[in-house]
Amino acid sequence: MTRALVVALAWLTALALGTAYLLIGRGVDAVLAGATWDHWPLALGAALLSGAASGAVAVLTSRDAARLEPHLRGATIRQVFALGPTERTAERAGRIVNTATDGVERAAAYKGAFIAPMIASLTTPVLVVLLIGATLDWTAAGFLAISIPVVPLSVGGFQKAFRPVSRRYRSASRALAAQELDAIQGLGALALMNAGRPMGRRLARASEDVRSTVMRYLAGNQLVLLVIDSVFSLGMITGAAALALIRVDAGALSVGEGLALVLLSSIMLDPLDRIGQFFYIGMGGIAADKEIRRFASQTPLVADPPGAAAPDEPPAPGRIDIDGVSFAYDPAAPVLVGATARIDPGEHVVLTGASGAGKSTLSSLLQAHRRPDSGRLSIDGVDLARAPLDWIRSRTGVVEQATYLFSGTLRDNLLIADPAADDARLIDALTRARLADLLARLPDGLDTRVGSRGLALSGGEAQRVAIARALLKDAPILLLDEPTAHVDLASERDILDALADAGRGRTVLTISHRTATIADADRRIDLTEGALR
Repeated sequence: MTRALVVALAWLTALALGTAYLLIGRGVDAVLAGATWDHWPLALGAALLSGAASGAVAVLTSRDAARLEPHLRGATIRQVFALGPTERTAERAGRIVNTATDGVERAAAYKGAFIAPMIASLTTPVLVVLLIGATLDWTAAGFLAISIPVVPLSVGGFQKAFRPVSRRYRSASRALAAQELDAIQGLGALALMNAGRPMGRRLARASEDVRSTVMRYLAGNQLVLLVIDSVFSLGMITGAAALALIRVDAGALSVGEGLALVLLSSIMLDPLDRIGQFFYIGMGGIAADKEIRRFASQTPLVADPPGAAAPDEPPAPGRIDIDGVSFAYDPAAPVLVGATARIDPGEHVVLTGASGAGKSTLSSLLQAHRRPDSGRLSIDGVDLARAPLDWIRSRTGVVEQATYLFSGTLRDNLLIADPAADDARLIDALTRARLADLLARLPDGLDTRVGSRGLALSGGEAQRVAIARALLKDAPILLLDEPTAHVDLASERDILDALADAGRGRTVLTISHRTATIADADRRIDLTEGALR
């Protein structure tokens, strides 16, 4: 609806301006005849109407672009979550960030602020020709109509010629964003390996690649503008002036009408002016839009089954059933083969096995990041293959080997688990996670910023923040994937105490090799050659 309104307003802009030009022509004839120009208020009103309509087009297109940008960005982020952590590894994070920021901005500007005005511009010459024929001279209108196909053909030709440059620019820009994000995230490793200078040179080469691509892009744009200004625009005005002189000399037009013909022909140049925008907004937007659609077309490995609905709360939540589950990333190397086990509500089970045996894979299956190739996984008696993903993930709290903390405050990182939690609940969760001393030391308490990726906290403290988040989530099942793998002995004791508190009244599945973690478990299950024993 907005796009149609923009086109209509753009046409009104041209018609109102054309009316003003016609009235100016009549005024010239009146002055030459020694009469008074009585229609100047109408000419002024038409000019003001044209300006108002043009301003409305600018406002509407700007608003449409602003509306589309969060919509496109939201859809891109939803696709990121839909693909899940296992599939996101196939795409470099920096590329996704570039698509969700610069790509979305370009696509929104193209769709919201470019398409409708471009459609109007390409059709405006037809309106002008009809206006000239109806009010001035059909012969002159016929000659001017010959130029109408020139602009669409030019746009199509330029688009075809410069499409590869646009694609290369978007590809190079996304690659540079990915490399820069990798370098920032791996800054510590680069410093330790004394590899900062080589990485800097790599980034410089990538930046130069983007710069040279942009220069070729802009050079093409300037070449087109030069051709338009020197050939098409000059040719149109010159041709219209010659045509006006011929028709005035033939007596078909008055002097004022000849002037009006020349002025009206200038409106037909509007599509040519749009071609300059076509390169910066149009081509870049088209490439970005295709990039977004390619990303959105990826099919998640796991999605809600048709008609899935959250089941009722079971009387004894927390039971896990693993029944003949088989899974393989590569069919030639199965990870799980007919794995079978049952974990009762409130039971603490430790899962052990060699590195690469499939322990984390089993945890991923329980969180529905992947689906088994065969067999059945169920929580609380509900087959995970038939349950909504949100319900499955609401049943589990997870503490992994490495905790990811976002670059906000401690409060922000806790509220991820329960946005409705008040300060009393947050402090209680931190206390139960053995972080009361940390909270007392922090300068701004819950509002202390934890730094990028939680670097303001130690590894053990960050791990206990993850435990606090699990406590706030209050899920009946707690999955612990090597929760003390990267901490010192002192931190390990605090973490084990916090986990003992967090696991009270819950079903706990711990993946671990460490004796201290295994000691307090009710029983142990070994994952060997794909089977649970």
